[in-house]
Amino acid sequence: MLYFVLKSLHIISDIVWVGGMLVNAFVIAMVPPTIRTGVIAAVRPLDRRITTVAEAGAWLFGIILAIWYGWYATGWFGFKFLIVVMLSALHGMQAAWLRRMEADPHLDPPAFVRVGMPIVLISVVAIVLLAVVKPF
Repeated sequence: MLYFVLKSLHIISDIVWVGGMLVNAFVIAMVPPTIRTGVIAAVRPLDRRITTVAEAGAWLFGIILAIWYGWYATGWFGFKFLIVVMLSALHGMQAAWLRRMEADPHLDPPAFVRVGMPIVLISVVAIVLLAVVKPF
């Protein structure tokens, strides 16, 4: 029973975290400079209070599951862990660029941050495949 509760909390945290990252990616890439400040002012508190908390939950529940069930020693988990570290770094870059772009709406972030949406989506597909199939 505890396994299913932890797994559910992990998946819920993942969904909220990824959703927040996709919103950030959309704002960074698509919102024009003329309305950027207002949109970012609305999004940043949600990112801090919801997306970042969900990220922490995903990490917490994921690490608990990995340790309790011995997945940390498997190849698929190592690869999944690497992708999650990359997503965490991207989320940090998104938060930093939202802060900078709110202060100066005409700033443009580097390409890696601007193409966050496909990076997040491809990463999620890879993570789900690794967690479900456990290929190695």
